[in-house]
Amino acid sequence: MNRVYPPYSKWLGTAFAELPCAETLTPLLSAALAARTWQERERHLSPAYELAAGMHNDLGLTEPLETKARYFHTRPFLVMDGYRFTDTLMATINDPQVRSLPPVGAIDQFVDSTDVTQFANRRKRYITGPVLATLHLDK
Repeated sequence: MNRVYPPYSKWLGTAFAELPCAETLTPLLSAALAARTWQERERHLSPAYELAAGMHNDLGLTEPLETKARYFHTRPFLVMDGYRFTDTLMATINDPQVRSLPPVGAIDQFVDSTDVTQFANRRKRYITGPVLATLHLDK
């Protein structure tokens, strides 16, 4: 969001510490990492999610989206429903060549199934396709 990128992963923490949001986010994320229960972790992650959502809105790339964390269906967990941000951003892409590119990322960005993502012993997990992911698992 600030167009600041670490030169490589070793410098991620250093680069993050220099961002304008770091003063607010660092204590929240540190407390979430130190939390002993999911409830305690959620108390710190929810404001971090909401801050990131507000930062998205401040960019003005899309219409403002709701920034309040919400419950995940009938479960007691607060989430941001991040797909709303991705879908809204994707809808702003007008270039046909860019729109036709397949999505790139980690499997859990495209697949919401513990039956698929729980296979830690699988050597390869990758997806292809613009909307519906095709999953390939080595046996």
